[in-house]
Amino acid sequence: MTGLTEDEVRALFMLGVPGALSQLGMAQELKAALLKLSAALPAERRCDEAWVRQRIHLDWSGWAQAEEPAQHLQTIQRAVWEDRKLWLTYRIRYGTYVGRFERLVDAYGLVAKGGVWHVICAGGGRKYVHRVSRLLDARLSDERFKRSADFDLVSFWNEWCAENEGTWPHYPVTVRISPALVAELSLHFGDGVRNQITEARLPDSQGWITLTLVFESLSSARGRILGCGGAIQVLEPEALRLSVADFALQIVTLYEGSG
Repeated sequence: MTGLTEDEVRALFMLGVPGALSQLGMAQELKAALLKLSAALPAERRCDEAWVRQRIHLDWSGWAQAEEPAQHLQTIQRAVWEDRKLWLTYRIRYGTYVGRFERLVDAYGLVAKGGVWHVICAGGGRKYVHRVSRLLDARLSDERFKRSADFDLVSFWNEWCAENEGTWPHYPVTVRISPALVAELSLHFGDGVRNQITEARLPDSQGWITLTLVFESLSSARGRILGCGGAIQVLEPEALRLSVADFALQIVTLYEGSG
């Protein structure tokens, strides 16, 4: 693995990084994050591969190297290494309503899939998966938890992916965003959109920027975009553009008729 020290090679191997990917130029941001995680391993566990792989898993299927910012990753990693409980703050969307919630969870493991980090946690007798980039906050608790003896990180993740296969975002949409919406775009589409804003082309003459957002489906994209009113404009695909315009016209017709 060109450019890596012997210790880095050992660390990446323990975390399950395929050698070929490293040789071909695995994204530097991901490599740096993995090395930080491995460096934080408890000294007594640095040679215990089984212990590590029950707490961190790299899913290379469909790998796209599309890293997202994960500012709470190291806090979550510490909770995972130390079997600590963790306070997570996140949003839940019900239609147009967005709620802010906080939950105390058992931090079981971290999984990276397609450059996106997820935390697997337990609470209320259930296990949950949260996308790290979408968390509003993550705080360590002083309380520790006892892991279920029959929990297997890879098996759980594979089952969760099979059940949620249809929810992986795969519907890209090119949009124009108004200056008024840019400042609060992460509230609507998650913290991962901040990188896109930074890397976007210069605003046009009206101050609008052009981005590509990824949704689960046409209907999902339509609902989220309509919720932003006139602050976002669909450029493509044409099917979505026409569908949004049709729904908007139906709403205008309804309200004009009710007056």
